[in-house]
Amino acid sequence: MAIEDAVRTIVENLVTHPADVEVSSEDLSDNGSKVKIKIHVNPEDRGRVIGRQGKTINALRTVIKAAAVKTNQRVNIKVIEEDDSEVSPMAEDKEE
Repeated sequence: MAIEDAVRTIVENLVTHPADVEVSSEDLSDNGSKVKIKIHVNPEDRGRVIGRQGKTINALRTVIKAAAVKTNQRVNIKVIEEDDSEVSPMAEDKEE
């Protein structure tokens, strides 16, 4: 999947432990128009991916959503903690 590869490439370049980056996607609709992308990184790198007040992850979401428009997809990106719970930066998007 091209969107998933784009997320992986961007995140690997942000972190200090690129080998620990795991990106997975899940189709939320039958036709693939809604996709949820989960990012799991080394705990030391979580702050780098989220950024101050969520600015880095929100910028990543903006870039990926703009790319996904070309394929008529809606993309939701989440950063996952070690216990599989989602990290919620202050300015996170609401699910639509």
